[in-house]
This record gives sequence, C-alpha cells and structure tokens, in this order.
Amino acid sequence: MLPLRAAVGALLLVTATGCGKAVRPDECRALLDRYVEKLVGSDRPGLSTSEIFRLQGEARRKAAQDPAFRDCPKEVSRRQMDCALQAETLDRMEICLY
Repeated sequence: MLPLRAAVGALLLVTATGCGKAVRPDECRALLDRYVEKLVGSDRPGLSTSEIFRLQGEARRKAAQDPAFRDCPKEVSRRQMDCALQAETLDRMEICLY
C-alpha cells in the first residue's frame, strides 16, 4: 500500500543531527502513527477512525520488520522528533525530518 510505504520511507530518510535527550522507541512509533494519520487524512478524508487505526497497525507491523526503522532512535534527532510530533500538516512533518 503506497501510503504505508511512504510513511515508513519518510522515517527511513532522516539523518541524525543535533543533541539533547535521546529519542525513545515509543516516540518513533508515535511519529509513525501520526504520520500515517496525516497521510491518510490528506489522501482519504472522511476515513473512519477504525480504518485509521487499522492502517496504523499495519504500518507498525511493517516498520517492525524494517532494520532501518529500528534505528529510528539513533537516526532521528531530538529536534527533528519534537518538530515532527508538533507539526500540523504532513508537509511540515516531512520538512522537520529532513
């Protein structure tokens, strides 16, 4: 599914810069969930909450099998994570992560 690939892909393209409190694995999962929610919202407005949850679960399962996603806590800086988790739009999230 394209949106799930895009969500995982965006997280895999990030690079670590900056310092501060280390990013935790649960924050990476929250970021993925938020990214999927924003992506689905822009691609399929009006999708039910249960469908969004299902897609988030699918994205988490795929990400858990991806070695690059497991590196998220090491590859995403605190600045990038905080910015992306607070971003209001999908585009802004992606800007935060690059």
